[in-house]
Amino acid sequence: MEETFNKLKKEGRNSVDNLIAWMKDSKIVDDVKVSEERARKLFDDVRDKQHVEMEKFQQALSALAAEQKASVEVYSRTLATEGKKFLSAVAEASTAAGNAAADAFKRAMDRK
Repeated sequence: MEETFNKLKKEGRNSVDNLIAWMKDSKIVDDVKVSEERARKLFDDVRDKQHVEMEKFQQALSALAAEQKASVEVYSRTLATEGKKFLSAVAEASTAAGNAAADAFKRAMDRK
């Protein structure tokens, strides 16, 4: 889990949104809006929602595990297992967004 988090942090992708997406992809948070809102509340005291620190993520994960009467160790292992898939998905989304932006820019320039 820490390895994936550190890669997200290095790439500047350790936002609350990405961490929630990672937990959803790992099935720790289900796709029900209420569950996601509850998970997001665990990050309410984070000053910079775009750059969450590992310590705060671990605190939120521990609180979520306690709330769901689950083991934080199991959650950590699940996140570690799903981390590689999540990083790939984030990279693919970033590439797709970059390509779309480049295409839009090119079309705008062609119109001039």
